[in-house]
Amino acid sequence: MFGINSGRLIKNIHAEEAAVKLSAEKYGIHYIIIYPDLPTLREFYSFYIKNQIEHNKEIVLFSPFYETTDNVRQTLSGGHAAIKVSKYEEEKTLLITDALNQYFQKAEGEGIKNDWSFEKRMAEYVKKQGKNGLSVLGDMGVFQYKNKIKELVDYELSLPTKYDTDLKGFCIYNEKDFDRFAEEQKRKLIEHHGMAIII
Repeated sequence: MFGINSGRLIKNIHAEEAAVKLSAEKYGIHYIIIYPDLPTLREFYSFYIKNQIEHNKEIVLFSPFYETTDNVRQTLSGGHAAIKVSKYEEEKTLLITDALNQYFQKAEGEGIKNDWSFEKRMAEYVKKQGKNGLSVLGDMGVFQYKNKIKELVDYELSLPTKYDTDLKGFCIYNEKDFDRFAEEQKRKLIEHHGMAIII
């Protein structure tokens, strides 16, 4: 599918199974998740978010792009693994923010935010709240939308391959977006992450 031959690329893991596997991973991981369509992504994030908040006592930050934050709330409230979204948002254990705001400055033309510093601050906040860790899921489709493909690759390569804090980072790509990268860009992205998973 992607023309990449890497031992790190895992093909065709069912969304729920991927959520269970990633939930059990140790902190510090920085992985790519490639999804074919929104129903598959919704299944994955529903199971993953529920497990991390309710069983692993984490805070989860999710930045969707191809669906609105309200659609995400609706999916989490009544989807594959329903949770009490408003309760968790009020407690600040669930943070849902649009990827456009998460990755780009509000004023047009100011460029890409340095999210690694934000994630470090979030990890410190997590400890103060008495939680076990932080999961960050960000849909990178916003970079394609802004026509910032080179900037996306540079941004990804500026992040650690492995985090040195109680953080799990997941860079989420729609399959069609990932296919638009040049082969060299795909190789760099996959090699820079600890693992690439196709759900």
